[in-house]
Amino acid sequence: MRSQGPRWKLLIILIALPILGRIGFRFSPLEEGGFGGAASILAVALVLLLAVIWLLTLSRLPWKHRLIGLLALGILGVGLRFSVRHDGHMGDFFPQLAWIWSPKPGESADDLDFVAADQTATLTTGEPGDFPSFLGPNRNNWVSGNELPPDWHSRTPKELWRRDIGLGWSSFSVAGSLAFTMEQRGNRELTVCYEARTGAPIWAHAENSRFSESMGGDGPRSTPTVHEDGKVYALGAKGILLCLEGRTGDVIWRRDTLSEAGHDNLTWAKSCSPLIVEDTVVITLGNSKDRSLAAYDRLTGEPRWRSGDDQPAYATPVLTSLAGQDQIVSFNASSVSGHHPATGEMLWSQKLKRISSHNATPLIVGPNRFLVGMGYGHGSHLIEIQSNGGQLSPSEIWHSNKFKPKFADMVYRDGHVYGLDEGRLVCLQLEDGQRAWRGSRFKHGQLLGVGDRLLIQAESGEIVIAQASPAKQEIHHRFDALSSKTWNHPVLAGRLLLVRNDREAIAFEYPPQTGT
Repeated sequence: MRSQGPRWKLLIILIALPILGRIGFRFSPLEEGGFGGAASILAVALVLLLAVIWLLTLSRLPWKHRLIGLLALGILGVGLRFSVRHDGHMGDFFPQLAWIWSPKPGESADDLDFVAADQTATLTTGEPGDFPSFLGPNRNNWVSGNELPPDWHSRTPKELWRRDIGLGWSSFSVAGSLAFTMEQRGNRELTVCYEARTGAPIWAHAENSRFSESMGGDGPRSTPTVHEDGKVYALGAKGILLCLEGRTGDVIWRRDTLSEAGHDNLTWAKSCSPLIVEDTVVITLGNSKDRSLAAYDRLTGEPRWRSGDDQPAYATPVLTSLAGQDQIVSFNASSVSGHHPATGEMLWSQKLKRISSHNATPLIVGPNRFLVGMGYGHGSHLIEIQSNGGQLSPSEIWHSNKFKPKFADMVYRDGHVYGLDEGRLVCLQLEDGQRAWRGSRFKHGQLLGVGDRLLIQAESGEIVIAQASPAKQEIHHRFDALSSKTWNHPVLAGRLLLVRNDREAIAFEYPPQTGT
């Protein structure tokens, strides 16, 4: 009787099952819930487990060969354990791995060899090309692109400079010829001023502070805000709020906001960018329902007011006018609320489902309407504010799970909202919350509206230019920029495109318009 040989076909079938399951998961509602990374980890674990089960019990290999195979797997596992390190997670929770001998993020940052600022350097906030705060001059994640050539969307801009920089998810603010960001170098949390066109460092202010967290990574998360009088406001990951002189970096005032309020830090640290409202600077505080929205005197740093009855989330507050009344809209852990700009008085509050975090900034879409969006399978809410005798009240127009922006901020144009739905580009109809279309997967990057186009910064670091059209997804151009995980927002200041992540920063420049 002929002996039966090894069951190789069974091994192929066993390995194929979790792989096919992972492919099928991409089309399930759970994939839209943001758990794709967790599913990939489970699939890898099942492949290894089933391979070991096959080897030991189902393979029909001689026991000598089984033990040799098990030993080989063990050696491979030990080798990987000591040659591969964990560098955090991607936006879908899948681990970010690197060879143990490769530089860690932030370790290879270029030295800050400061240069004297050009005496003709400008620091403006209201001129064409200025991008003085998070999400742009109007904080709506959109710029006109009027200074770009007509064919900008189909060409790769010229690279002006590239620098290795410190850790963090801060973006750039650009005021005149200067660019400001935040980064972590060792145990120092820095607010840094660079020359926008050369990348030369002008000054850096250092705080002895470091926020560390394995899931989201280390370093600051917020973006500095530049006021028209030349002052720069920066909020560190542990809640240190600074007012700095924009040309020199000299400290005008400093507040340790969380310590003073008696609040613990949020799980993934402070990420809201300072909001300037008349003569105050407004931020959210820590992990407490005790008046977690706070305003400080812009010139002295003295506390002016505190308000709110909900824990803050990670989103940046917005100053806007709704139902004819100026107000600050704050996206909180389990609600969204409106506050009087001068006193902080709560004007209205709308309860929402509490999830692990809210990141996207509220998007104003009309004179009395705004959109808030969440990830983790929950979706978006269109809220309307109505006025009855001066009393404001909110109502939900619709809730849609067709758009779950998680990290990425949104763009509004002509009755449609564009953004990344758990990493996939979508166009949402504002009227009913249904998708006009769902396009390519850029994972958990960011995007910026530029005229009638979308400038997409993929999580991989690639730049993609798409049309902002409800008809269909239309990609015009794509080019390589950064080369590792990128959660930072791209900035377009006139013809200057600035991008960065937790490893490097790059400046690109589009050519001038013909005849200028």
